[in-house]
Order: sequence, then C-alpha cells, then structure tokens
Amino acid sequence: MARILLIFPPSLYRNFTPPLNLAYLAGVLEKSGHEVKVVDLSALHNPYSVEDVKILAKEFNPLWIGVTLNIVFIQPAYEFAQELKPLGIPLVAGGPHPSLMAEETLTNGYDIVVRGEGESTVVSLTSKLINDENLDDLPGISFVRKTGQIVHNPAGTLIADLDKLPFPAKHLFPKAWYTQNTPTYQIYGAIFSGRGCPANCYYCYKGVFGHGCRLRSAENVFSEMLHLHETHNVTAFEFLDDAFSADLSRVERLCDMILEKKDFSPAWQCTTRMDLITQDLLKKMKKAGCFRIFYGVESGDMDTLFRVNKHLDLNQAKKVLKWTREVGIRSIVGFMWGFPWDSPSSIRASIKYLKTLSPVTDEFNPLGILIPVPGTHLFDIYADRYDLKQWWMSEKYGSLYRKNTYFPYFQRRFYNDFNLLDDGFFPFSTHVKRLIKKGTSFIGRHNLFHSLPLYRSVIVYIAVLISKGLFKVHPMLEETVFSMMRRIKSVTAMK
Repeated sequence: MARILLIFPPSLYRNFTPPLNLAYLAGVLEKSGHEVKVVDLSALHNPYSVEDVKILAKEFNPLWIGVTLNIVFIQPAYEFAQELKPLGIPLVAGGPHPSLMAEETLTNGYDIVVRGEGESTVVSLTSKLINDENLDDLPGISFVRKTGQIVHNPAGTLIADLDKLPFPAKHLFPKAWYTQNTPTYQIYGAIFSGRGCPANCYYCYKGVFGHGCRLRSAENVFSEMLHLHETHNVTAFEFLDDAFSADLSRVERLCDMILEKKDFSPAWQCTTRMDLITQDLLKKMKKAGCFRIFYGVESGDMDTLFRVNKHLDLNQAKKVLKWTREVGIRSIVGFMWGFPWDSPSSIRASIKYLKTLSPVTDEFNPLGILIPVPGTHLFDIYADRYDLKQWWMSEKYGSLYRKNTYFPYFQRRFYNDFNLLDDGFFPFSTHVKRLIKKGTSFIGRHNLFHSLPLYRSVIVYIAVLISKGLFKVHPMLEETVFSMMRRIKSVTAMK
C-alpha cells in the first residue's frame, strides 16, 4: 500500500463541484488498496494555501503527488510545481495539456507525465514506484531519467469497458469546499456516462478520450445515480458527456429504469447534439426527470459550420428547440465567436440566427470566445499564420487568460470574455469586434430578461455593470464587494 496526494492546482478558475478526473483516479487507487488524499486548490471555498499543501505533503509523505493540468491555468500549475519541487517527492502531471505537451511539462518541474486516460496507468505506475522498478516498459507515460534524459513511452490503450471503473471517490472532496446545494444543482451530482464524442469538430481536442465515443451501460449509470443518492442524498444530476444521447436506446433504457424506481425521482440535465435527439425521446426524458439540455449550435453562418466540420442543419436545430420547449424541458444554446475568418457578414448571420432562436430558447451560453487549443485541427491550421505556437506560455496570452478564467457570480450568465477578443489571437477589425459584442450583448439581455421579473432584471443588470467595472480594476476587488451577496444568495437557496 502507498500514500498518494492528488491536487487540483491553484488558479483564478473556480470549481463548483469536485473535478471528476481526480475523483476517478482516486477511486481506482483506493480500489487497489492505496491511501489517497485530495486537495482542490481551485475549489470555490478552498481552505488551503500553497504553504498549507507543502506542510500537508511533508506530514502525509506520499509516494507521489499527482497534479491535473489544463491550458487555462498552465502557468500557475508550472509555478506550483516549482513550489513543490524542494519536497523531493515525484511530481506526476496528467490532463489534456500534458497529454499533448509532455516535453514542455517535464521541463517545467514535473517528473512524470501520464498521457491520455490515466486510471489504469496510475495503478501500474504506483506499483513500479513502490518496487523501484524501471519505467521504460510502462505505456502511456513520459518521464525524466536521473540523467536528465526525457523519455516518451508508447501510447497506452483506451479503456474499452468503462463499466469496470469504480465510481469516482467523491467522499474525498468535502462539501464545504464547494457551493451550497440547490434543488437543481448539487455538488456531488456530476456524472460522466460516457467518454468522447462521435463528431470531429475542428475546435475540439481529442487527446485524452480519443476519437469516437465510448459509453457506459444504462445499468451502470443508474447504479451510480442510486449510489450518490444513498450515500450523499443527491437528487439532482448533471451528465457531463459531450453527446449524452449518442446511443438513443441507452438513454431510453436509463429513462425506463428511473421511471420503474417509484421511490426515486431525480432531476437531471445533460449536453447533447441536435442530430442525436428525437421528439419521442425528449418526451420520455422529461417524464424521467430531465429539466434542462445544453445544445451546441456555435454559429448561424453555414460557411463557418462547414469550416469547423460541424454538420448541423440550422432548420433542424430550430425544430429541436421547439420540441424541447413543447415537452417542458429548458434549453441552453451554445454559440462561439472569434473564428479567424470571421467577417461582418458571418457575424451578422449568427446574430440574425440568434434572434430567430430567441423565442424557442430559454438561455444562451454567454461564454464563447474561441480559444485556439493546441492539438486541434483549427490550431494546426492557424498557429503558424498567427504566431500562436506556445501562446499559453507568453506573458501576453498566458497572464491574460489566467486573469479571465473565473467569471464572478453576477457575470456568469450575462457577461462574455471580451479581453480575449480585444487583445487576443486573431487580428479582427474594429467593425467585427463591435458586431461580436452586439451579439453577445443580445445574449446577455435575453438571458436576463427571460429568466427574471422585470424589476429584478433591472436590479441584476445594474449589478452586472458594477461587477464588470470592479472586475476590470481587479478580480479580487469584485470578489470582496460581492461576496456578501453571494452568501445571501446561498442561504436563500437553502430555505
């Protein structure tokens, strides 16, 4: 048996629920007999400082320390590694960014990188570290030899049967670290019912879950729902899959199981594609407790959809939203802005389409400025043209995105990240920027005035403007001024 410490690194990004990647790793390690501690330094109410973690690590004395890395907080994660380095404990990095940029990660303080899915790899890695064995034959890792040489082992294989994985170890994440439970949002309610997506959109990174879609069985998913209900009293769930209804018969089976369990009436929400849904399935989903669906449209411009390889019929999309409203399920629609080819005509097409969807859409996702993520087809095409190679390491882009990954309470539904557009990756004209802001302002107003009575909408709108102004001065100033309002909101929601 070994002791292992898993950490979500510090950043201005905020976790409102336990990160499932760490929870899954903790689950397989505990199942293998190891003792695991978890620290989420980006939790909404994280009680730890970096110094606290260093003290904890010394006292716990783990065999290795695992840190999850993502491009949106990569610079703080590299700085964090330098803080931990003097402890002399092997630092293991995993997640989307190190899976692609293993060498970069290893030259910034980490000793080992687990590439791709990590569950089976970390169990084997732990066994080898316990026995002080050579790492050369362990697939799916990159590491630094004692001589300083960097070694990249062959890729590991994806987990074929996801049902064999233990459920995420959410008991290791105290509820007090996160936001309060509400009737439709509960902090232990997030579930991955599958991994990957059947589509191949050019802005999506496939480096962890791979191409294609692997799904858990309806029986296994339902068992996790019951487990969370019985152990943590969870009654509201959110399926985080990119395409929850990739297999329509599986969703029907899950709905049937929920309906057959008379003493269990969960509320749940999901994300899916508009070409993977039917009117009859929506009706059954509603009966089984589905109250909200997130659909990705991304653009109202057909040329843009073609160029990002998103096969979407805009007329069909509008029809699906009508079906969703008719059965009584709320909809959220995602749009993206700032494609490198965007022009006044493409933005006007999106705004025009937004307005046609407005009567049948409950809410639009307010965050959608395109980020050229390494490893995507879009990045590969435009990185050289716009000098974007390693933009995440530059002071301009790195600090800019680091300061804008946390959207304060009053801005999350009504505010877009304009700084990334104004100072960002592609040289848009003033006219294009103005039109994009017009589109995102329409989204904010739609969300605000379709969700609240008029008098409350006006009050919240004023609060949004104040929040934006304070946030521009400094994020922590906004945090200080509005923290009391957030606490009042949480207490009210609990009553």
